[in-house]
Amino acid sequence: MKTVILTTFTDSVKAHMLQDILRNEGIESVLQGEVLNQVLSYMQSFDIRVLVLEDDLERAKIILKESFPEE
Repeated sequence: MKTVILTTFTDSVKAHMLQDILRNEGIESVLQGEVLNQVLSYMQSFDIRVLVLEDDLERAKIILKESFPEE
């Protein structure tokens, strides 16, 4: 199955919060770029991508909007 980008964060705490919320709803996700964000954060901010399976994208978008309306 193909993974797609649900959203991006510069804050790893928010990325992990969303990942936990998605997991509680039965949606698996992967964080991409988290290590780069932490290691090189002193130079510039790097995005952390939250990836989900393509089949879960629409449901994950709804959860994202409900959980992080400012994003």
